[in-house]
Amino acid sequence: MGSLDKTAAFMCILLFVAALLLRLVGVDYGYFHGDERVNDAAKVLTGQIVPGQHFYPPFFTYLNAVALAGLFVIGSIAGWWEGVAGFRAQYFADPTLFYVTLRSVTASISALIVPLFFLTARHLKLDTPRALLVALFAMLFPLAVFMAHIAKGDTGLAAGLIGCFWAMLIRLQANRPVRWDIILGLCVVLTLSFKQSAVFVLGPLALGLLVMLIRAEGQKSALTSFLRVMVLVLILWPILNIGVILDFRNFLDFQRIQAVMSLSSESGNGLDGLTTLAKRAIEITFGMSPVMAVVALLTPVLLLRKECCLPQKPALLVIWLSLAIGTVATALMTGPRQPEHLWIGNFTGFLLLAGLVIADLTRADRRPATRIAAGLLLLAALGLSATGTTKTLQQALAKPIRQDVETYLVKNYSDRKIITSLHLDLPQMKEAQQAELDRWDRLARKYDTDLPEFSQERRIAHSAPDALYFVNLPGVMFGLENVDEDSQDYQVKAHAWPLQKEEWDLPYWLSRGFTVFTIQDFEYYAYSANPEIRRAFFQTLNRDCTLKHSFPAAKPLYLEREVRIFDCAGP
Repeated sequence: MGSLDKTAAFMCILLFVAALLLRLVGVDYGYFHGDERVNDAAKVLTGQIVPGQHFYPPFFTYLNAVALAGLFVIGSIAGWWEGVAGFRAQYFADPTLFYVTLRSVTASISALIVPLFFLTARHLKLDTPRALLVALFAMLFPLAVFMAHIAKGDTGLAAGLIGCFWAMLIRLQANRPVRWDIILGLCVVLTLSFKQSAVFVLGPLALGLLVMLIRAEGQKSALTSFLRVMVLVLILWPILNIGVILDFRNFLDFQRIQAVMSLSSESGNGLDGLTTLAKRAIEITFGMSPVMAVVALLTPVLLLRKECCLPQKPALLVIWLSLAIGTVATALMTGPRQPEHLWIGNFTGFLLLAGLVIADLTRADRRPATRIAAGLLLLAALGLSATGTTKTLQQALAKPIRQDVETYLVKNYSDRKIITSLHLDLPQMKEAQQAELDRWDRLARKYDTDLPEFSQERRIAHSAPDALYFVNLPGVMFGLENVDEDSQDYQVKAHAWPLQKEEWDLPYWLSRGFTVFTIQDFEYYAYSANPEIRRAFFQTLNRDCTLKHSFPAAKPLYLEREVRIFDCAGP
């Protein structure tokens, strides 16, 4: 059971390569995402296995470090750099290649989902053409294609969950259960190593699996199998995430921060969370599409139809129920605060189940009306997926507006002090960088926390002749914007500090000589986003300063927003 014939193996390789090539389109989309921890991966190569941040398990960081080691070898052979010193110099001169390497790792993990869809469909007795249709849902899943462009562990979570479902289905019918207990345990370990939130799905799944094993094999055999998986997880997870074990107290501190960032405490947000979930689910680009969302919701009904020929219906229902429990629980906890990456694992799981039942409805022995309806569903779902994926890749390939913004600033404001909420690649004056470093030092002392090491290569020894005096507008991590600077219920860590009230008063900056403000996503921050003190700042900026230019976003899916430039120097 679970063996792979030559045809299936060939199809898996073909599907993986096709999915990978699709996901590598536009992998260098012109920006570095704030959640991409390339620096932590690079530090692992120097022996620093404890990450600078503990929001997620460090396994993905270690995996990325292996990829960077491979990049070093390839680059050395190709003559891109001379030894370790040249490799390090390249990182500080232009880290683009390092980001692309890590994104390629993420894209590869994302591509693995496609053959896993195919293998699951084949295991459930769908013929090759229908199994390929199921795999096509994963191939063209817009959210998966989008997240493959960002080196984060969310994609690994999605791949891991599908691996767990596939391994569980085979384990329940395996002639060699020990082998598949081990494979299932490895899938669980890897999934939890990418992101600990997988427990909201894997917990119910484990209970369901235990019940099914008891009914099928008896209590003793079931408990032995279950214990085998759990022991494997308990042994391997600490090894694969050794940085957590070595710095466990700090890990707990970061989990408290994570709770503040992720969990909503506002009244009435339970219903708001479910409403937001429903809206997310039907989105074409960041959801499952309206068609697949409805099919996913109706999956239990479609599975329980006596005409459904899919085997292992109880196991498929357990998978659906586990996904539903994990999804609803997460929505209730987070409220309306649901970034797009939150649902990639859950939506991928629902997509697998929905694809399986649609493929089953297209079998030749179905009534003509059923086959026609299923065919129309299939075409509509794949058409919407193709539309979302096309939009995702078009924006990835679009020219970033940052280049135009930088040209405008150099031409018009090279002699002025600039505040910017858009990351600029322009040369920065030494004094401007020092002002930012002094701020970090001040906040570290205020909150009695340590700053991560700042590499000497990043320090500006002398200002370049064409350098501008610009400072980044102080920001706040998503989810911490409502935390009072003098009243936190968590241990503040470096760069996870609350908004500082004095910095959200326009005269504060004007008194320091800043008269040009480059603001990204002005409308949202001025009129929608919390807290009120930040909204008031942007509204004051709009009232008291002159809007000189605006640049419409070319790639909003990749966090690019309209940029407005305000001049506050007066007439």
